[in-house]
Amino acid sequence: MLNIANAFTVTDDIYDDEQIWNDLFTWLLAVVEKWVSYADVSCWRGQQKEVSEDITQEALLRTFRYTQRASRGEVQPVVSLKSLSKVIAQNYFRDRRRKDQYLVRPFQNDDSDQLPFTTCDMVDPAQIALDHLIFCTAIVMAARAVARFPRQQRAALLMDLANMSDFDAPPTLLEQSLSTEGIRLHDYKCPLPAEPALRGRYAAHLCIAYKRLRKKVQV
Repeated sequence: MLNIANAFTVTDDIYDDEQIWNDLFTWLLAVVEKWVSYADVSCWRGQQKEVSEDITQEALLRTFRYTQRASRGEVQPVVSLKSLSKVIAQNYFRDRRRKDQYLVRPFQNDDSDQLPFTTCDMVDPAQIALDHLIFCTAIVMAARAVARFPRQQRAALLMDLANMSDFDAPPTLLEQSLSTEGIRLHDYKCPLPAEPALRGRYAAHLCIAYKRLRKKVQV
């Protein structure tokens, strides 16, 4: 069985492997649950589990659709299902949070004993803060590492990240960290090379870049 955590290239024959997607869902759900708990959106209180599952399911659906397009050569090849699904989930989470943060649930101003959650259901704030700090530190370290990559590997990696980013939303921590290193991620958003030889070379540089990044930044 393919180890998703260590996969840097993904072949078409795993896309129909149900276990791969089940494992990916389990891993991604745990990540999304932390985001949802830390977001502190009032209308999500008491239904964090349902919101997390909705976001994860939508992200997995979009990831699957992307793999289908990649199989047809319409978009860049999938280097890591884990990385791709996390980026998609993060973008969808950000959009959902932006839309829901001003909604108020009818029971919000009722007595506390009527709220459908208790303090024992809440995630430990200290653990969330620590996870957030580790995540932020890793992003900053990654940006510094990428800035020092060989030119072709750096360009391939930044192009991959740019093509999966939502530049209509506020800049992410990654964008800000890269900007500090003198890199504008938006400048790398462009179509894949049309010629097969150039596309293959791009895929090779991208694969090496992700492997290099994983060695440089381990969380």
